[in-house]
Amino acid sequence: MEEQSLKNLLFAIVLFVCLFLLALFFISDTKTKQIVLIVLIVIAFVYSLFKFNIILQLKDYERAVIFRFGKVNRVGGPGWTIVLPFIEKPNLVTLRTQVIDVPTQQIITKDNIKLTIDAVVFISIDSNKESVINSIVKVEDYKKAATFYVIAMLRDILGEFDLVDVISNTESINKRMTESLKEIAKDWGVRVNSVEMKDLQIPEEIVDSMHKQKAAVQKKLAIFEEAESEKAKINAIREATENLSDKTILYYYIKALEKLGEGQSSKIIFPMELTSLLNSVSQKINSGRTPRLSQNEKEKLAEYLPVVQDFVEGKGKKRKS
Repeated sequence: MEEQSLKNLLFAIVLFVCLFLLALFFISDTKTKQIVLIVLIVIAFVYSLFKFNIILQLKDYERAVIFRFGKVNRVGGPGWTIVLPFIEKPNLVTLRTQVIDVPTQQIITKDNIKLTIDAVVFISIDSNKESVINSIVKVEDYKKAATFYVIAMLRDILGEFDLVDVISNTESINKRMTESLKEIAKDWGVRVNSVEMKDLQIPEEIVDSMHKQKAAVQKKLAIFEEAESEKAKINAIREATENLSDKTILYYYIKALEKLGEGQSSKIIFPMELTSLLNSVSQKINSGRTPRLSQNEKEKLAEYLPVVQDFVEGKGKKRKS
């Protein structure tokens, strides 16, 4: 805005000087008229240089493709470049990396989930003359062309993946889009630095479902770990009881029953399986013979022994308190 104001001020000053010189031209003598005429010609020439862009001042990152009568004549820049008025026309090109913000797109994945995706493209023009010319001649608007091509790629590529695959393969999808755009953009003289999906919005109900699914998997793993722990405990008990004699096992049970009898509660409820087992052991003891237990009876007694002991110890603690 300040630059435009400065130009307007300079134009007003030049116009005022020209009007003054014209007035002086009509009232002066012949020699003065010649001087005034020369000054007016110089002013008109300088004004034409700026008005019609006859001299272009191109920065180090700028180039100008100059057409003469509609045909490419040369590439100007950096620095000052003269453009002949009326017969030549310049088209400016920037060599700096440009960022293209691809508009938000609604994409349907392979498993019919609608995603909202934003993407960004980083491109630049190669500094060689051929690339600079191709960026003007080969494509009408390389930024617009790159944007539409990325939109088409997003729809085609993401349509091949399920939602989970899209999330887990973001980097490979970006790389695939970059390579694809590079292949088509090289004819434009455009260098594609990268194509990135910068924002992936998943419907809220899908996110909630994924969280529930993950929680279910974690719960399943916890149950599995608990079952493995119980399995290891049972195996340890089985290994520990293999070397115990029948008398040793009966001794532990008799001591456990004595402690149970010392408790405050006179009513004890055992599992049916344990009750049947104890009846069998009692019959063998009452027969007057040294009891011999089968391997299955040993394992069952060993399995219930920790439960009985825990119960007895708990009773003992209550009584002390």
